[in-house]
Amino acid sequence: MDQQDRSTTTYTITSPAIGTIEVSGDAVMHFTEALRGFPDRTAYALLPAARQGLWWLLSLDEPQTTFVLADPFVGHADYGIDLGESERAALQIVDPTDALALVMVALPMTTGEPVTGNFRAPIVFNISKGLARQVVNRDEQYALQEPMDLAAYPAQEDGLRLV
Repeated sequence: MDQQDRSTTTYTITSPAIGTIEVSGDAVMHFTEALRGFPDRTAYALLPAARQGLWWLLSLDEPQTTFVLADPFVGHADYGIDLGESERAALQIVDPTDALALVMVALPMTTGEPVTGNFRAPIVFNISKGLARQVVNRDEQYALQEPMDLAAYPAQEDGLRLV
């Protein structure tokens, strides 16, 4: 699908977390490799959440499959990702400004446990091409469950909220 087709296409998604929304094709990201554990789901909508730097990732095929993603540079200003040539090629990244890296957030199951982010295997998006891929960060200093402070992400009016 070319860029013009993406911008004129819309999708209706009904998610238990967010409700029913209309999504522009520009927000749809196609994974070049399915996320581990979700082999039949490769098309997702990437939508800003109610906090700046947090995002919703909703499966178009099964909207109950919803993830929270976060900007890893909030609270970890020195964070870095070393993409290999094959990853850049798969994502068709020519201009680094097209790339967006986000980490998957794990919310605690019980009170008192920390919110964590998977800083070891971020998801990298080529926003202009609508492509995505989870990559293993070559920098081994980052953990699969790195503690995060969601208070570091300020509220924003135009983001999507839980229903």
